[in-house]
Parts: sequence; structure tokens; C-alpha cells
Amino acid sequence: MEMGLYDRIQRLCEDRKISIARLESDCGFSNSTIKKWKATSTPGVDKIKAIAQYFGVTVDYLLGLTEIPTSADEICGDPDIISIQRAKSKMVKGDPQRMMQMLRIGFDYAFKDDE
Repeated sequence: MEMGLYDRIQRLCEDRKISIARLESDCGFSNSTIKKWKATSTPGVDKIKAIAQYFGVTVDYLLGLTEIPTSADEICGDPDIISIQRAKSKMVKGDPQRMMQMLRIGFDYAFKDDE
């Protein structure tokens, strides 16, 4: 079952052992603001962005557009990861698969168990 915005927020709260009421308070929202999103209302971008910043996740993650909570920049700011991500966005059909094949071969070789 696909998780919606409310479900993702609820899970993030559970993971950090805080209540939704506490999140609302910390973000400066009125009581039951987030609970209304479960069924009856749609939040503004500013509120979604505030929650994303609070938890250190991307807006795309909250909206269910990705299963990866953080961007490559936020993971570690590693310039190599960022370069790979940018290169992948410029590739033509078939290139991403070839790139991943090369990376897997390289990782397998680099991290193989020496006997």
C-alpha cells in the first residue's frame, strides 16, 4: 500500500518518538493542522517545506515521489556522488544501465574478499 503524506509524517514522528501534536507545536502550526491532512484538507507548500526541514528529509519524500528521504547533497555532500547524479541526468537511453554495470564491477573488484 502506498503511503500518503500523512502516513509518512506519522512514521517520521514515530521514528523520532514525538507526537504529531508536538510536531505541530514545534513547526508553529495550530492544533490538529496535520491531522486534518489525513482526510479533509491539503497543506500549503510552506507547511510541507517546514516539515521536510524539521525532519531533514526532502519534500519529494514527504509527497511520495521518492523512497529516498534525503538528496545526494544532503547524504554527505560528496562531490563524486553529486557528479554521478548529474552525469546520469544527461545520459541517453541505455547509458544509465551501462554506468551501473561498470560501478557494480568496480565495487565487486574493490571490495572482494582476499583469500
